[in-house]
Amino acid sequence: MKSMTAFAEIVRPLQAGQLRVTLRSVNSKSLDLSLRLPPALFPLEAGIRAQVRDAAQRGKLDLTIEVQDEPSLEPRMNRALLRSVAKSWEEDAEWLQLPPLTAEAFFRLPGAFQPPASDLSERMEGPVRDALKALLEAWNAGRTREAGRLRPFFEEGLARLTALRDRLRSEAEVQAAELPTLYRQRIEQILEDARLAGQLPAERLLAEAGVLAERQDVREELIRLAAHLDDFAERLAKGRLEGKAVDVWCQEVLRELNTTGSKCKRIDMTRAVMEAKGVLDQIREQAANLE
Repeated sequence: MKSMTAFAEIVRPLQAGQLRVTLRSVNSKSLDLSLRLPPALFPLEAGIRAQVRDAAQRGKLDLTIEVQDEPSLEPRMNRALLRSVAKSWEEDAEWLQLPPLTAEAFFRLPGAFQPPASDLSERMEGPVRDALKALLEAWNAGRTREAGRLRPFFEEGLARLTALRDRLRSEAEVQAAELPTLYRQRIEQILEDARLAGQLPAERLLAEAGVLAERQDVREELIRLAAHLDDFAERLAKGRLEGKAVDVWCQEVLRELNTTGSKCKRIDMTRAVMEAKGVLDQIREQAANLE
């Protein structure tokens, strides 16, 4: 069980300068990696992305790789461009009434600086891979710790749902015992209002009342609800709660609660269903942050 929210940082010394790698992650429905690294390390991008994919399934990840105080990364001014621009500027300045060429104007030109000529990507491939491996291990350890902090919340939510399930089961037994009599009285009242009292045998009245009562019986839904709660408890005990799996689980539980709520005839049952839906929403919200 891992959270999608975490932060990790690794700093490694180099022969000249140091390598700094940081990773931040937040909730996302899919794996979305934003990678920032020096242009000299662009040849390593595909391998870096593959290494991250092996360690993460979901989340919005911001990965930054910095090579600090590395002399070969110092930019070089494009002297050929400077000479060409200065010459053209001087030739045309008078008739175009141009102001003197300034450093600010030149540095605004595309290509004013040339990328450093460096074999940095070849020299840094090993250190970057090793640092990234350590970073991902630290990041995953942080995600596991963050998910562990949510365990008491899920345990409490499961306990509340279990208690509400037990309450619904008790109410359902009372409702199942009451409904046949209530429906029989209702049918008799309808017949009496229609001036048909005594037209149906008592056995037929009982049969019709029984059919109507059976349609409002929620005990089957509560059996399925209990099975869903047992499944959640088993996943929680094994630390196998996953965001997408919990979302599907919440949909199944909500289906049973909706069906139960539509069949409720007792106010205490309705209140229990409403409370259970509230707990379920809280579980869904927190589980959305799990990978």
